[in-house]
Amino acid sequence: MKNSTSRRSFLHALGMGAAALGLKNAAAAEEKPKIQGFEEAPADPDAAKNWKPVSDRKIRVGIVGYGTCRFGAAFGFHDHPNVDVVAVSDLFPDRCAALAKACRCEKTYPSLEEMVKDDRIEAIFVATDAPSHARHCIEVLKHGKHVTCAVPAVWGSLEDAHKLFEAVKTSGLKYMMMETSCFRADCYAMRQVYQAGGFGKLIYSEGEYYHFHSQQIGSYKDWRVGCIPLWYPTHSTAYYVGVTDKPFTSVSCTGSSAGFPSYRPGANAYNNVFTDQIALFETAEGGTSRMLMCKGIREKGGETGRVFGEQGWMEDTEYRGSMKKLPDIRRPPLPPTVGPGGHGGSHGHLSNEFILSILEDRTPLVNIAQALNMTVGGIVAAESALKDGERLQVPQFGV
Repeated sequence: MKNSTSRRSFLHALGMGAAALGLKNAAAAEEKPKIQGFEEAPADPDAAKNWKPVSDRKIRVGIVGYGTCRFGAAFGFHDHPNVDVVAVSDLFPDRCAALAKACRCEKTYPSLEEMVKDDRIEAIFVATDAPSHARHCIEVLKHGKHVTCAVPAVWGSLEDAHKLFEAVKTSGLKYMMMETSCFRADCYAMRQVYQAGGFGKLIYSEGEYYHFHSQQIGSYKDWRVGCIPLWYPTHSTAYYVGVTDKPFTSVSCTGSSAGFPSYRPGANAYNNVFTDQIALFETAEGGTSRMLMCKGIREKGGETGRVFGEQGWMEDTEYRGSMKKLPDIRRPPLPPTVGPGGHGGSHGHLSNEFILSILEDRTPLVNIAQALNMTVGGIVAAESALKDGERLQVPQFGV
């Protein structure tokens, strides 16, 4: 902090923002479509306990994308004390206006390609359609701005994965994928225990993403219609890659169909019939991971996982093993003005992590290697499912 006056002003502003947070969140909740996973996490009175500002600097952020899921405003960048949302964009004027209102921002652009030219902007949150993620992130990096992106990192293309990796590597800028499982309470706790040595080598792990919808969620140019399940794998694969920071090395996968109309031959742009895919990965540790994405199971929903190591195992946030003194498995404190949000209260933690990575000039969780290692395994797994479960090699990324 530069001086005591600025610190007092900063904390006073936080207090005012916290008082209004409940009203803002209530209004936002009324406007949100009812989509599985977006349910707001219960308020945690201790979420801001021990939080301390690391700086009084505000990162000038641009946000692009306000489709059916309304991701652009869902992660609370506009509520963060170290953020000034200076511009927003969406291809549809009505959505662009709604995003500007939700983020309390006056400046709008008709496209990301126009917004990246704004020299005021330091970082951009890409919340556009999944097929555009890699292209949009590369465009942001080309214009010298940090970037964070909704999942997945790339859409069904190993070529795009390598292009994105090189773009991040050569730019020297921050890249982060907003993978919600990484900041769910269980997966985050597993990561802390693993990093402290509480599991040893992981022998077996599981990640599961259940997202039933017999009727398609709306999407730009219908990219969601009949989409390949494990092209959207990261809510599951985070339960290995996000825990260990290690990649998968090979995979065998099978698929099945729940018979939905949009998952029939010729009914979608992917010519895909699988509503459900289950992959069995070999890991860099020599262990095994079972990862799935299922849309056809009606009574199950959400993201969950389990890890089993040489010295202990964990489900939810309960550790069973040989480690006597566990590390702190609680998620980091949030600024008082930032709510936890949806997907198990992960939204606020993700936006906070990205902003802190810039302020502290460090690699964020989830960085480019983690993002691609979570994503490309699913792409290769989907190919395996078309080859009767043939075991295929998975590209690996490291930083």
